[in-house]
Amino acid sequence: MMSKNVYKRGSLHFKTGVLKMYRIETTDPITGKTLQQLVNMPYVIEDDEDDSLVIYFETEQNRELYLQNQGGHRLRHQK
Repeated sequence: MMSKNVYKRGSLHFKTGVLKMYRIETTDPITGKTLQQLVNMPYVIEDDEDDSLVIYFETEQNRELYLQNQGGHRLRHQK
């Protein structure tokens, strides 16, 4: 389940000209806390052919916990 704090962004790849969509998740999936600032916060990028999901974390420890057990905390793409 994805929180309501997901922002859609897009970027045009400078070589291919292909528009790739990505989403930004501002709720740490480990703690459930919504982050107010994202500068210098740890993150993970989950890639998909059409878009990517950038997930931010409160701490590096939370990021590592997520990477150890992505299935237990995974935020799914919603289309």
